[in-house]
Amino acid sequence: MKANTKIFGCIADPINHVKAPTLFTKLFQEKNINAIMIPINVSSENLEFFFSGVKSIKNFVGMTVTIPHKMNVLKYCDHLEKEAIYAQSVNWIKIENKQIIGTNFDGIGFVHGLKNKNLIIENKDFAIFGIGGAGASICYSLIKAKARKLKLINRNSDKLNLLAKKLKNLKFNTEILIDDFKNYDISEYDYVINATSLGLKKNKDLIFDVKKTKVDCTVIDIVMDPEETILIKEAIKYNRNYHLGKNMLVSQINLAGKFFNLW
Repeated sequence: MKANTKIFGCIADPINHVKAPTLFTKLFQEKNINAIMIPINVSSENLEFFFSGVKSIKNFVGMTVTIPHKMNVLKYCDHLEKEAIYAQSVNWIKIENKQIIGTNFDGIGFVHGLKNKNLIIENKDFAIFGIGGAGASICYSLIKAKARKLKLINRNSDKLNLLAKKLKNLKFNTEILIDDFKNYDISEYDYVINATSLGLKKNKDLIFDVKKTKVDCTVIDIVMDPEETILIKEAIKYNRNYHLGKNMLVSQINLAGKFFNLW
């Protein structure tokens, strides 16, 4: 590391699950880019203090944002790119001339991650549990990728109805449905997604019952650590196809590099 090394952050709370700092720092080394990414544990109540200070650090050029801050950081951004506006959440930030610019690659990264594994989106049916920062972004990208049907399932019914209305107003051809968090029907869906943070916790609770999916369903957990979450282990147990959370991050690498003009 040199005096002029570019510093990127990864802000989260808790911080133990984050993979981006290791992945990106290794990539910077491989590409001979004078930069590092460091994990930064920032609580929600300290976000304002954090952003007011980070603007003044000349070689701090940006960050990735994860749980639970993706929606909370919106108000600290001076400018939002269209992906962040659509999703109303931010997962990448760059700082230019003391201006905080936010975007969101979660949904695009999720879609690219599926396609990189030769999984088909167009004319397929998706159910998603959790419509927070990542979940909302994934929803927007799935309907743009021409998913046939998208069912939203969330504990907060007001939030659920609001996002469903916004998605319908986009006038895409995807059928938008909502369902009850406790009495859901996912029996006919090609993909069922966990976009909640439950997989990060040490308890044995499952966000949904894998046995309620059809036999050729693909179960997806966007949690990256552990790689095999309880949900993924259940998918393996019941011989369902599965897709790991790390695919969403890996597919964002090129997008992030272009966002920061690194390559």
